[in-house]
Amino acid sequence: MLPKKKRVTRSVFQNIMDKGSVVSGSFFILRYLKQDTPQYAVVAPKKIAKTAVKRNSLRRKGYNILRSYDLKSCAGILFYKKEALIASSIDIKKDIDLILKKAKII
Repeated sequence: MLPKKKRVTRSVFQNIMDKGSVVSGSFFILRYLKQDTPQYAVVAPKKIAKTAVKRNSLRRKGYNILRSYDLKSCAGILFYKKEALIASSIDIKKDIDLILKKAKII
């Protein structure tokens, strides 16, 4: 889990969904918006993983990988794609790295 200061609030989430830019990768879709403080969220939709246990484990993987980066001032939401279910942690890390570089966040 991210520290509370780095989590996306409801208002920021809605703002990102309305006005944010989109970058897509093999396993993720990143919606982001430039702002003063870095805030992030990882979303694992019910369409992808039916059980809460799987969704929570996917979210935890995403948060652990995001925690290892020194992220710039930007608010972002990582949405999992169905292909991520069969991907290894190394592949997921590579895809997140690629997406963050495309968006010029790292």
